[in-house]
Amino acid sequence: MIRGLYTSASGMLVEMARTDVISNNLANVNTTGFKKDRAVFRAFPEMNIHRFDDPEPAGAGFKIDPVPFIGALGTGAVLDEIHVDFTQGRIEMTSNPLDLAIEDTAAGERSFFEIQTPEGVRYTRDGSFTIDAGGFLVTREGYYVMGENGPVNLKEGSKVVINTRGEVYLDGQLVDRLRIAAFPAGSLLEKQGDNLYSAQEGVPLPADARIIQGALERSNVNAVSEMVSLISAFRAYEANQRVVKAHDDTLASAVNEIARI
Repeated sequence: MIRGLYTSASGMLVEMARTDVISNNLANVNTTGFKKDRAVFRAFPEMNIHRFDDPEPAGAGFKIDPVPFIGALGTGAVLDEIHVDFTQGRIEMTSNPLDLAIEDTAAGERSFFEIQTPEGVRYTRDGSFTIDAGGFLVTREGYYVMGENGPVNLKEGSKVVINTRGEVYLDGQLVDRLRIAAFPAGSLLEKQGDNLYSAQEGVPLPADARIIQGALERSNVNAVSEMVSLISAFRAYEANQRVVKAHDDTLASAVNEIARI
């Protein structure tokens, strides 16, 4: 009986975690370059269930197993990890020369703009850049966009052209080339906030990606799909909640009956 309470409670906890992840995805459905998360769960080890105290009839040299196997009992689940889905988002043209989108061309490769922050180098797919007071290309939060010569400076010019290879031309003169970092599928990238990622392992490779000027990559969140998943999580939570209540009512009845006796 108590085991059933713990199993149902663990089910409620994982559905709460799944709801939080889905809610965050929906909140960022219009965030440029956002990559949706997926909650990954794992089951606790199952337990073999046996029936005890069966009779052992004798005869003809045979007897019945006193503890026959009935089946397996699940003991609950737990959140294992939050997996980031790096599927390419929709490319939308904006005509703003400082808006940049990355279109991956190599299978399984994930490319990012390299950004300099106070905490070190970070990576992003959000190419909605601006120019700060010093003439540097920066993110919305004011972090420097990195080129091969350091932070990209566009102060001494007016017309900015960035080709598909990330080469930056200012009034027709090549001034720098964007640093685009690529990570193979399976690399561990962790979200850091402000639409930035940090590399937890591995070294970025030269990117085989196409840069599109005057465009932005939209979030890869499908609002309809996420809403369906959210409703499913709510229903699963409610089902586990009803099981907990049923166990609680049964325990209460058992205690009251025993006390009456």
